[in-house]
Amino acid sequence: MIGISITLEAILRAKEERVFKQKELLNRFPEASLISLSLNIPGPIKLSHEAVVVHECAHKTVLTMLENEGIELLFHESKVALTGAESLFTCTAKAKVLKVIACKIENNHPLGRLMDIDVLDTTGKILSRSELGLPKRQCFMCNDEAHTCARAQKHTYAALTSHIKSLVKQHAFAESMALWCKRAMKTEVELTPKPGLVDCANSGAHDDMDIHTFYVSIDAIQPFTIRFIQTAHMYAHEEAKKSFKRLREIGIACEKAMFKATRGVNTHKGMIFCLAVLCGAIGRLNANNEAFTCKALQVQMQALCHNLVEDDLLHAKPNSAGARFFHETGSAGIRAVAQSGFAIIFEKSLPFFEALKQNEGEDIALKKTLLLLISLIDDSTLWSRGGVEGLNYAKIKAHDLLHIKSEIEKINDLLNDFDTDMTSKKLSPGGSADLLAMTWLLARIVNY
Repeated sequence: MIGISITLEAILRAKEERVFKQKELLNRFPEASLISLSLNIPGPIKLSHEAVVVHECAHKTVLTMLENEGIELLFHESKVALTGAESLFTCTAKAKVLKVIACKIENNHPLGRLMDIDVLDTTGKILSRSELGLPKRQCFMCNDEAHTCARAQKHTYAALTSHIKSLVKQHAFAESMALWCKRAMKTEVELTPKPGLVDCANSGAHDDMDIHTFYVSIDAIQPFTIRFIQTAHMYAHEEAKKSFKRLREIGIACEKAMFKATRGVNTHKGMIFCLAVLCGAIGRLNANNEAFTCKALQVQMQALCHNLVEDDLLHAKPNSAGARFFHETGSAGIRAVAQSGFAIIFEKSLPFFEALKQNEGEDIALKKTLLLLISLIDDSTLWSRGGVEGLNYAKIKAHDLLHIKSEIEKINDLLNDFDTDMTSKKLSPGGSADLLAMTWLLARIVNY
């Protein structure tokens, strides 16, 4: 959905729908005023990655300001569509009070010039800045009036887009990276079909979860990815192992939030660990103004996970699934992958995915990359469900499918058959799915 051009007709239709919803809410709450939040995003792409970040920051800021001012919030909702991201807030306060808050956000927030916060009174009238004695909005690139710049097309679309990216990177870096993490998890779960895994078609080998369980889990995890990055950035000066302990503490809190959201279902425990390490590396690199190259990211992840296998497995009792897996099979699982700085991604799945994406498109590339990962890694999730026999079955089957010379259209048929087999055997390659999400995420971050 993100990054798709839309027509003027679609934009106008979305505006009509917004006005209809505003009237509906004012009729529903006749004594209330209304805040209508949208964004000032130039060009035909209204839902860019940066636009979503700005909207999330704006939505959160409005809620915080209302709470700080002691204003009762009767209703609020958000809409994220190709025509843009927007929110509506129905409040008990007078419209002029809300307009002061709106202008304060637009004027003082570092991303405020990208925010368009209208306030409607009980009659539906939109209050103007002039009613408060305030000047008209300024362009977010220069200090001229925004309307004048837009009418004269003073700035090129490329310049405006580049400036928005720069503003987001400078003022909402952690939020931007957290959105990439969220998009990676959604990309993985929505990839369909997949063998034994939850997707848009079915729940695979899982009886206790579906795609909606994953959605609530992803939403619960997102705030903690921001904390991973901010904490790593703040303590970038200290030894990496100390930072890793801090990240693990946040990870434990994140797991609790995930289990609360899913009512006890483990959807992303392994992914949370992977994100803690990657976000930790991102935060440390950003603090030192280092580029997110594959080499730099891998070095940081290796440093964070130094001696992880020895600390967690060699010198520990087998009282966890990972420890039991290690003691029974000799494989260190995800800890070995992390200790290597996720070498399997940088050396295998990432170049494989990037090459296929160029030739066959992202969807096919992701499906084949998942098969590659299943064929290569000792997935403890497969082992916990089917033992060594189940693990070996999945690895051999994925390897064979990957090397079948078939037309692109046939890949879904092959995956559907594999899904049926894996589901009947109650096998699910959850660890491979986590590394697939990490592969997509690293591809985006490095290219971004």
